[in-house]
Amino acid sequence: MKENIAALTEKAMQLTKTVTTRWTSRIAGSSACLESADFLREYVEKFCDETEIHPFKVRPAAFLGYLKINVFFYFATIVALFFQQFVVAAILAIISIVIMVFEFYFFKEFVDFLFPEKDGKNVLGTIEPNAQVKQQIILSGHHDSAHIFNFLTNDPSSYVRKIMIASLAFYVSAITCLVLLGLQWANYVNPILTYIVMGVVIILGFWVGQLLKFYRKEGTPGAGDNMICSAIAMEVGRHFSDEKKSGNGLKHTRIVVASWDAEEAGLRGARAYVKKHKVSLQSLKTYNFNLECMYDHKELGLITSDINGFVKHSSAMVDEGIAIGKQLGYVIKKVDFPLFAGGTDAAEFSKMGVEATTLAGMSWESIRDFPAYHTPRDTIEAVDSKAVEMSIALSIQYVLEKDKQLRHRKSAQ
Repeated sequence: MKENIAALTEKAMQLTKTVTTRWTSRIAGSSACLESADFLREYVEKFCDETEIHPFKVRPAAFLGYLKINVFFYFATIVALFFQQFVVAAILAIISIVIMVFEFYFFKEFVDFLFPEKDGKNVLGTIEPNAQVKQQIILSGHHDSAHIFNFLTNDPSSYVRKIMIASLAFYVSAITCLVLLGLQWANYVNPILTYIVMGVVIILGFWVGQLLKFYRKEGTPGAGDNMICSAIAMEVGRHFSDEKKSGNGLKHTRIVVASWDAEEAGLRGARAYVKKHKVSLQSLKTYNFNLECMYDHKELGLITSDINGFVKHSSAMVDEGIAIGKQLGYVIKKVDFPLFAGGTDAAEFSKMGVEATTLAGMSWESIRDFPAYHTPRDTIEAVDSKAVEMSIALSIQYVLEKDKQLRHRKSAQ
């Protein structure tokens, strides 16, 4: 088995290198991203029983594009304050917070309609069990790559500080506008107080203005985040396909290998898939074992929550994964997803009531310690092959354990 894991790791690394050098940027909706999806389908066709391209519509520019809208509202708020139009200022400030909360905190498609529609493609491959299907495990990663984040590329040490101050500025702006509006309604207008407050908002505007340079139109190579994880899922699928051909296939567990599109656009690809397959996902016991960011095997962990901590994952899956890791001699962490960390595709399954979690090889709380994340440095050289090897071994053993549980349950009956 150890030799097989090493071979699968090498195949996953090679596939990732091929994709990330042929399509060095794969922004959702771009021709490069769509072409890479077609390539991946051809790849999984070699060993899967069935393959599918799941097309969907997406407005990828919305997920980060809302920042420009909010910057506009922020400076429009300053203008309204200057002319002492406190009602207008308060409305503008509150709107910007509402947009930020819905678009980023909860990943809702709140202002997406303002942005152009593009095509997206999820890639899926299925390996059927030898007997009746009683459960399915979706092993997944995503093949689209992120926009280059200038904050992380140029000065990663200041990334968290810049984000926190800019976010805080919107709340400070809204609170001060509401206070001034209340004072105006109470017939207490103090010009000096007004200009002091406006000065604070203007100073914070320096940090807000930097959001216009937060990201570039160009995408990263996306090797560690997250092509390697799609490759891991595919090579695990290959393993079970080979086992089936040799007469040692799974008994009752269907394997679905998935490479999502538009994860970096707010999980839109996984969301489209879950929405389309809601009935089948809820009628057949399903698990989503998602993978993300293979940068450091020492940071490998299973996340207990998602989308900035607001979506809860399956505690049973996390505990089982940690226990299996221990059997393999691995230390797998239990990770609570922090605010401002974003989200992973597993969230869309957990929101639907499907058991899910994500195995990740980085810490979102110390993001500055991972210099490749969302930068041009995210090449195959940034991927930790040890993390890949451990993830493949853990994924395989997790699938085997879940299938074994069904066999034992049947024999007990």
